[in-house]
Amino acid sequence: MIPRVLLWDIDGTLIDTTGLILAALDHTYRTFLNRILPPDDLRGIIGIPLSEQMRIFGDPAEYGRDSGQMESEFIRFYEANRELERIVDEAVSALIAGKQAGRPTALVTSKNRAEIANTLPRLGILPYVDAIISADDVANPKPDPEGILLALQKLDSGPGDALFIGDTVHDMRAGKAAGVRCCAVAWGAGPFELLIAESPEFFCENPADLRRIIGR
Repeated sequence: MIPRVLLWDIDGTLIDTTGLILAALDHTYRTFLNRILPPDDLRGIIGIPLSEQMRIFGDPAEYGRDSGQMESEFIRFYEANRELERIVDEAVSALIAGKQAGRPTALVTSKNRAEIANTLPRLGILPYVDAIISADDVANPKPDPEGILLALQKLDSGPGDALFIGDTVHDMRAGKAAGVRCCAVAWGAGPFELLIAESPEFFCENPADLRRIIGR
């Protein structure tokens, strides 16, 4: 069945930010906490909100640090190095094509509003999005299904009509818990074997596959 409603993650799905996020997290942990995480562990926390990422070693206050300052430094570093982003043009094109075909479209992201305000203008998709659910809009972010269910509510749609497209296990678990079909993509942060273990209904090895799955 071709999905009637399309829900999209942002980082790692519409825009390749994995390397930049890894660098920004590493920079922030080193600067404020004098701590490091191995690259695979860093990849594993991509897809959860920035506020949670800043607490991965515990409450920053225990280190005499302010989590708000850490978040601001992460965003500053990210924006200062945003040339490392790569917009996934085929994925953006698929989102636009789906909306132009009349399918309600929403973004469900772990980015906070400040991050979204910086990133979305570079994607050029605002005219094609009916709703945006950020980490600031929910009490329980991904992998909890709250964000997906809120998006469906805003789109006046049910889970049986929807497909959620994302790149991490957090996306897949949120989608499954919400009762929507899931499409995992291979060009983001989630390792292939971990994504497949989540049993998504669809798996895209390259962005061109998205058109086939959404029926455009």
